[in-house]
Amino acid sequence: MPDQLTAAFDRIDDFVAVQRAAGGPTLASVELLQEAVGVEREQRAVIAARAAALGVSAEALLLGVIVAKLAQ
Repeated sequence: MPDQLTAAFDRIDDFVAVQRAAGGPTLASVELLQEAVGVEREQRAVIAARAAALGVSAEALLLGVIVAKLAQ
């Protein structure tokens, strides 16, 4: 069985590669990625609030959530 974390990062790498080939990630593509892993609008608001409380960027925390969901 492949390492789930490695597979999750491979999927993120694939997403980034496709987006870069198309000129870079768009807001719409990132929102679709979030929806694909089950992160909805309300959850994004919670992530943003928690990121602010933790003093980290919302984007970095969101990436961690996406990787964790892909690794499941």
